[in-house]
Amino acid sequence: MAGNLKDTASLSNRQEAHQPSATPLVAGVYRGDMRYTTWRARGTQDYLLMYTRTGAGRVGHLRGEVRVMPGELVLIRPGTHHDYGTARGAAHWELIWAHFQPRPHWLEWLTWPEPAPGILHVALETDTRAAVEDALLLMDTRSRSAQPLRSALAMHALEEALLLCASTLPSVRRQDARVGAAMSYLVENLAQPLTLREVAQATGLSVSRLSHRFKDEVGITPGQFLERERLARAAQLLRFTTRPIAAISEEVGFASPIHFSLRFKKSFEISPREFRKLGG
Repeated sequence: MAGNLKDTASLSNRQEAHQPSATPLVAGVYRGDMRYTTWRARGTQDYLLMYTRTGAGRVGHLRGEVRVMPGELVLIRPGTHHDYGTARGAAHWELIWAHFQPRPHWLEWLTWPEPAPGILHVALETDTRAAVEDALLLMDTRSRSAQPLRSALAMHALEEALLLCASTLPSVRRQDARVGAAMSYLVENLAQPLTLREVAQATGLSVSRLSHRFKDEVGITPGQFLERERLARAAQLLRFTTRPIAAISEEVGFASPIHFSLRFKKSFEISPREFRKLGG
């Protein structure tokens, strides 16, 4: 297994991993042997969190790799190349992982040290590690339960873990409040045919400044963020209500049911109708 992107991209037998569906949260606990490796050329549309329990892992990037040991977390932003697996010399890598769509107010907690573009890394102190691990295990348990509100309960546990991590990093910069205001404005107006100029006016920033600050801090453009939030809300409505698909399309701000279905299928890899039939 190569240690940088240039080398891994040249391996003709390297198979790109499946992209998880863009639901609010998909989580699990996994133990990979020394051969475990994952590669996605364009990353995913969500954030990927990986917490190491035992063994050691590696996350490759253009300049080399980040080695992750027990009690350490890696967070990969949307659209960042995935090249990770068991670290060389390690017999295994046991990790708790989560693909998730962060709630807007979470993003100010995710300003971790960034050893490479799109790859964030933090090592927890001993007194915080147990609490974070417990919260992440609870997240996993809840996400696989039969409870009606399992997704919300799992997100609550993940939120606790992220808060605990943020509390150990007093020196990191806080998110620009105007970017937070832009995210809130977008989420609160999903059904409206928004323009970037309207969002900029609501936050007191110019269009160009908002675009730059938003992409810099969130990792995606305002338009991409808006579509992600619309699709996430649509998935919730498909899963927990019996509303017609056309009504859901209109409620989350798509111009037509056909356009909604095309965008939904591109993100979730199945149609809205199939998603509902499978129970989300």
